[in-house]
Amino acid sequence: MVRRPGGELATRPLHFIWLCDTSGSMSIDGKIQALNNAIREALPYMQQVADENPNANVLMRALKFSHGAEWHIPNPTSLDDFGWSDLIADPLEKPKLDIVFMVDTSGSMSDEINAVKSSCVAFADRIIKEGANVRLGLVGFDIGGHRGGPITTYKVHNLSRYTIGIWSLTSPQDFKKNIQSLSLGLFGGAGCYLANRDTVDIFPYVVRTFDSSSDDKGVSSTLESLVERFKPRNSEDNSRNSRILVIISDEIGNTEGLSDIVSQLNSASITAHVLGVPKGNGAHESIANMTGGKFWDISKSKGEQDFSTLLGTVAEAIAKEVTRKLADGTVSAGTDMGTGLKMLAEQLKIPPMSDRALPPVLVLISDGQPTDDFESGLKALMAQPWGKKAVRIAIAIGKDAELNVLQNFIGNLEIKPLQANNPDTLVKYIKWASTAVLKAASSPATLTTTASASRATVPIAPPPMPESDSAPDVW
Repeated sequence: MVRRPGGELATRPLHFIWLCDTSGSMSIDGKIQALNNAIREALPYMQQVADENPNANVLMRALKFSHGAEWHIPNPTSLDDFGWSDLIADPLEKPKLDIVFMVDTSGSMSDEINAVKSSCVAFADRIIKEGANVRLGLVGFDIGGHRGGPITTYKVHNLSRYTIGIWSLTSPQDFKKNIQSLSLGLFGGAGCYLANRDTVDIFPYVVRTFDSSSDDKGVSSTLESLVERFKPRNSEDNSRNSRILVIISDEIGNTEGLSDIVSQLNSASITAHVLGVPKGNGAHESIANMTGGKFWDISKSKGEQDFSTLLGTVAEAIAKEVTRKLADGTVSAGTDMGTGLKMLAEQLKIPPMSDRALPPVLVLISDGQPTDDFESGLKALMAQPWGKKAVRIAIAIGKDAELNVLQNFIGNLEIKPLQANNPDTLVKYIKWASTAVLKAASSPATLTTTASASRATVPIAPPPMPESDSAPDVW
């Protein structure tokens, strides 16, 4: 036993902290239940290790992260008094997106129109892959009047100067069938010039396209009454689908109607992405920037295939924005690992931590990838002496976990993230992290460690290897 003048070395605290992902994906395939069972099953073995190392006072805590982060078990609790309280994962609620294409049908738009018609399902599928439900609609606009045949799939409106056609929101598959009637020059072919003053009266109809419960009966022809009709309603609208407008036009006007157009879109909570014409402080870029969207230069795409690729890029950008607003106004897509690390860093400061302690053990468990600023969270953790000196272990639940992120958390290439693809393997890895790692961190070799000392090497027994006849992968 390590001794010092005057007697035995006093007992030192050893903080053991679980960092648990409770995002929506942890609610499926029994992941969160398996994690709860594995931690609870490991506790008696942890107690045995603690009893064998009386100079270490093991203190347990748990932090969870999903949409934000919070302490699940906030107070350092002695193993003798510690009981596991089950984690509950967020409900896996698929975000609902309504996406309306607003397409210039003038004579130069042949490739773009064909690309929208051929690629709309792939466009939607890319977003659906991120777990969203998607409906698609379309507004065609031009100068010169309707030139199509009998109308069955869209509705025509003749405005002050422009003629527009509206295809209602529907499933991607039905939408692809419906828009086969979209064609070059369908609404005149004489040009489209956003955001001239005479384009402002298009946008009450654009807003209305997102309201799938409305029909076109009784629509006033005056701009003022239309704007009044479509002002945001009360709290009943808070649960409506997210609204994305994708404007596609290779012609640009002035900015005389810009403020009115942006006001209508923002009042209806519509984000506009624009594939248009670049121009310093021009209407296209301004509409995107002022509604929280993005701008792409349409002139850089050559041909239908090239424009289909550009549409894929737009879909990718929208997929990354499948997010929800937190109460404090920050944006989260559900796995705020970086926020959790920042919260952990606050608790590893001195104080509340003691300078004379054993290296903390931090076990990170996740089935996905961070959706916030992981790097700044890790930087905050590593800025604390006890964060840097901690024994950091990471366990990936399933094959979708981002192993590079977990490796960066560990910070030691000799220790790899552990991948558990079924409950049996998860139990083994949790037990190893709870016993072998705890034993190493509380061994006599680490008892002289202080936060200000150089980092001590904590030798850890290798983790168990999955057996060849183990349970099949389910994650």
